[in-house]
Amino acid sequence: MAAGKQAPIRDTPEYQAIQHDERFQSWLRMQEAAMDIEFTHYDVPELNGHLYTREGLAIAEHQLLQRYTNLRDLLSADNLKIGMRFVYFIGETFRRAVDGTWGALPPNSERPTPRSVIDSPMWTAFHDPQHMISLALSRRTAKEITTIYDRAIKRHQKWIDAGRPARDT
Repeated sequence: MAAGKQAPIRDTPEYQAIQHDERFQSWLRMQEAAMDIEFTHYDVPELNGHLYTREGLAIAEHQLLQRYTNLRDLLSADNLKIGMRFVYFIGETFRRAVDGTWGALPPNSERPTPRSVIDSPMWTAFHDPQHMISLALSRRTAKEITTIYDRAIKRHQKWIDAGRPARDT
């Protein structure tokens, strides 16, 4: 590797290790279980019947805008449980749509805790549900998340049409 050039995050030992971290794996299992049981029945009943769909993303964004002022409010101690469910729902909707997998970004100097993201084989960047929620809550257009989703779906289809090339080609 050239001097001064960092290895892609996916190639670092820290990234590889955190993918198997029991806390991350437990978080995934817990959120998956909560979706059908609590999220659509108690937390956001408007999502019942719309799990992991574009329409569900629109409903979720609308609910986020009605309930929260910013990401810090959503992820506060009082709201953390439901906040993480919104993160999981948005991420899982993207994961299913773009042949992705869940991943965890290790903590760094700018972010003291791991971040759950979606890793798609079609590009080097990650889909970051927390970032999408932050955009939605700051811009308040009620279409931020669905716009990102629509672009991801189009890019995914182009990737499929191109024969699913490796991400760095």
